[in-house]
Amino acid sequence: MQTKLSIRCSKCGQPFTTTIHTVIEVAKEPQAKMALLNGQLNMAQCPNCSTMNAVATPLLYHDSTKELLVAYIPMELNMNKDQQEKAIGDLLKALPKDNFKGYMFNPKRTLTLQGLTDLILQADGVTPEMMESQRQRVELMQKMVEGDDQQLLTLIQENDDKIDLAFFQTFTLMAQRTAQSGRPDLAQRIMVTQQVVIENSTFGQQLIAQQSDRERVVQEIAHEIENLGQEATREDFFQLALKYQDDNDRLQAVVGLIRPVFDYEFFQQLTLTIGQAPSDQRTQLETLRDKLVELTQLVDQQARARLEAAARVLQEFLNASNLEEIVRANISLIDDTFMAVLTANLQEAQRRKDINASARLQGVYDQIMQILQEQMQPELVFVNQLLTAETEQEAQQMLQQYAKQFGDQLLEVMDAVSNVLQAQGEDQVLDRLRALRDQAERVLQN
Repeated sequence: MQTKLSIRCSKCGQPFTTTIHTVIEVAKEPQAKMALLNGQLNMAQCPNCSTMNAVATPLLYHDSTKELLVAYIPMELNMNKDQQEKAIGDLLKALPKDNFKGYMFNPKRTLTLQGLTDLILQADGVTPEMMESQRQRVELMQKMVEGDDQQLLTLIQENDDKIDLAFFQTFTLMAQRTAQSGRPDLAQRIMVTQQVVIENSTFGQQLIAQQSDRERVVQEIAHEIENLGQEATREDFFQLALKYQDDNDRLQAVVGLIRPVFDYEFFQQLTLTIGQAPSDQRTQLETLRDKLVELTQLVDQQARARLEAAARVLQEFLNASNLEEIVRANISLIDDTFMAVLTANLQEAQRRKDINASARLQGVYDQIMQILQEQMQPELVFVNQLLTAETEQEAQQMLQQYAKQFGDQLLEVMDAVSNVLQAQGEDQVLDRLRALRDQAERVLQN
């Protein structure tokens, strides 16, 4: 349940109205639970100075699946016992009257947000030991972020055995929370610190090696798929999956690269093939089918998660009063999925002739393009300028004038862009880029 509340900004003192949660019914609003655990619930941005304000208000948390009912009365409200009881009684009236159970007559009480969070996590199976480990991780991260370069390296060395996957996941969560609370500068500092930890810790080096191995496998499978040619059939892709049925990494790469191939018709045909296969081969084929089903579901779940995450980031950008700062702090989150979500929303707003929405979305797009172009290596910027030149003559003039300034590095960048365009199926742009590369090579040889 949400309600409107008038508050004063903690920084500038200006009053403004915001909407806050007073009752969280987890079954109806699971996202409110996540916002609470992430420190984002009942945070209000001042429209005057953009400061994020934490709104202290009585809150009732209810998770019927775990029979957990908690009343949180912030200490800073300085309520006496009678005032607390009245506030809790008013909140209890919002609970559904049907299926009322005994535990709902006597909610647990807490005076701190940390106490509420601990009760929720304990109900979710998170032990006090696990919570203490998380607090220690956060404390170590804060020391790393606050220290200078030498202190950071010393902390990494002294705590190398404590740096694991959970450590980096907490690092990322801390950066996200900081950016969302209106501190993009600190969020950027956290991300820079995380990168140093990755590069200088044992586990970080393992992550780098694993990523390198995954990229090598994906490139290998992509090359093999490319060699099948434009006329490849379902049977060709089935044989490729069969070839790697005992190699999970390569099989996952196959599914990830050509997910649309593994559709209903593919599995229907595979089931028919299994039924017609000799009995000594059926178990092997059934195992392959089960693996492919599991991998396609995993790829689809990951795709949905990326879309949902991109949509959340886009909404944060649209709501931000300091767009440039927020985009710069979260530029690492800008990928193909985000741009697809942004473009789709922009096209839909234009289709609806929603001028306000179109302008806001276009503003986000322009800001991202400006920042990305600032961060591009000069050769990549030049290639982009060549591809967007209005005429072939203009592109040729640019090559004649500037190609030798970049040297052979320009050809390497063109080759890298060509590989990306080919993987994306952008044949028309790819043909244009290849022609430009030939011209660049001739200019460099003269």
